[in-house]
Amino acid sequence: MNRVQKSEKENDQAGELRSRVDRHKAKSLPKRSKIHQNKKKKSKVKFKFPIIKALALFFILLPIGFYSLYSYLQKLPEHDQKPNPIVIDNSEDAKEAIPTTATASDLKDNDEKDSSKADAKKEKEEAKAKAEAEEEKQKAKEQEQAKKKAEEKAQAEQEAKEKAKAEQEAKEKARAQQLADERAKKEAEEKQKATQDVQAAKPDKDEYKVVLHTVQPQETLFRISMNYYKSQEGIALIRQWNGLNGNEISKGQVLKIPIKK
Repeated sequence: MNRVQKSEKENDQAGELRSRVDRHKAKSLPKRSKIHQNKKKKSKVKFKFPIIKALALFFILLPIGFYSLYSYLQKLPEHDQKPNPIVIDNSEDAKEAIPTTATASDLKDNDEKDSSKADAKKEKEEAKAKAEAEEEKQKAKEQEQAKKKAEEKAQAEQEAKEKAKAEQEAKEKARAQQLADERAKKEAEEKQKATQDVQAAKPDKDEYKVVLHTVQPQETLFRISMNYYKSQEGIALIRQWNGLNGNEISKGQVLKIPIKK
């Protein structure tokens, strides 16, 4: 009896648990009408902008189409392809595009052209080097000439300075000589004039008698003049008759004393 009750009880619990699960599922799952309504909304959103979808598809297919076209053109036979043009540039860094369908003769012609271009380039470089050497030589020559002219100019200036200095010295020397001559002439004239004055002032000897006087110790011309003339006016007369330049006399010297008759 206990087992039956226990099993019934367990069945009741299982049934209750199933009912709970069903209720929970019923609550969590949406209704079927709601699901269909959501699908319709999604389909409407998808087909609302068909132009954008077409443009996106076009941009996706565009590079694929270009790549397919490029691959197709690469697989065409060689005689259908046109040779690439040859581009010739006259500059030093010129490059020539070689056609894809070049033959042996074309390659030979290209080699000859490259050789002639190399020779022309070499000749051009040699001519340029020669021109530069000539230019350097001409420049050195011009510098040498300029240096020579500068030296000649400096020498001419030095000679001109020396000449001017010599002329100045000659002028100064002539001026000094002229001044010396004028001074000597003036001195001679003054001397002659003094002689003439002395001669003019010299009295006539016939009017005087001469007395010889011997100079005593500590005796002067002033004292002698006072003894003979009673004044100092006789000093000039004594000096004149004895040829004295000053008043100095010495002991024992004999002087001529002129006395009027």
